[in-house]
Amino acid sequence: MIGIFSLLLVLIGIVFLGVLVGIWRYKSKWSTTKRLVITLICAVSLLAVLYAAFGLLLIVSDRAVYSASGKNLGDIDYETVISNAHEAGYTVDGPYYVNVEPEEAGGLHPPGIKELDELLGEEYRIRLVTFYYAEDTFFETTLPGVYEGKTSIAFFNRSRPDPYFAPFELQHLPSDEWVIETFALLFDLTESKAQNYLAQLKDSVAEQETTSPTIMIEEHPNLTAVYEHFKETSSNATLSLPVGEGWTRQTFYRQGNQIGALVYIVPNMRIMHQDSGHTYTITIDQLGGVKLEIELDAGEQIPEEEYRIGICLAL
Repeated sequence: MIGIFSLLLVLIGIVFLGVLVGIWRYKSKWSTTKRLVITLICAVSLLAVLYAAFGLLLIVSDRAVYSASGKNLGDIDYETVISNAHEAGYTVDGPYYVNVEPEEAGGLHPPGIKELDELLGEEYRIRLVTFYYAEDTFFETTLPGVYEGKTSIAFFNRSRPDPYFAPFELQHLPSDEWVIETFALLFDLTESKAQNYLAQLKDSVAEQETTSPTIMIEEHPNLTAVYEHFKETSSNATLSLPVGEGWTRQTFYRQGNQIGALVYIVPNMRIMHQDSGHTYTITIDQLGGVKLEIELDAGEQIPEEEYRIGICLAL
């Protein structure tokens, strides 16, 4: 539908330009005022046509999507589910990381962490790393899908006055010693190099006048070392269960206090089934998360019984 609309825009534009050329090049006997008036009428008419076409596009393409709360079904045979869906003739789309195709998704896969490969599968990615200095004071880095030589780190201090609006100041940073040690761990730096980045961080805080200062570090994060550090220094950890899109968070604690967290994403697939003009979609991830959606025309409603039947058929 969008492609047809684009083609229509091109055709209308060509016609409009042709009319303008005809008026100003071949109607030289007309007065300038007459040509200006006709040009203005054509322009207004063009805008009216475009407005009507766009409104029609919205009406025709408008759809309503209803979704059920995602759930985790626990240990499932993910590959068998996908294989059975193919064999049953359902449309199977993917893989995705959340809702992004693999080549465009963020996150890095650290090599050599056998425990995580067995727990999450060999295609998992670490999307976010968080180090806690205190419950409300921490920094986090969001990892890209392809490392391009720089890693962005953002600092937060929620215990300071008016943390969401007042500028972040130097006294709101963690201690120098903690920052140096954590930078050295995260990027496998010498103490001297970590100190240099601390100085850059302080300059950034003074210059940015923002609520969460950031610094770009030209180093590749050592995610394997980070994971091992969290495992060795924590007393326990929790792992949230994904509910279809593949997000899961592992939080590490020491004596009840958070010391760090890793957010992982695992691949998911979409299994789609059409029934009575409705599209039922199941998003299922490798860790047993399942999310259900139904797509209808805008404003359309269906009885709950029909909804349940469609979901059962999709399953």
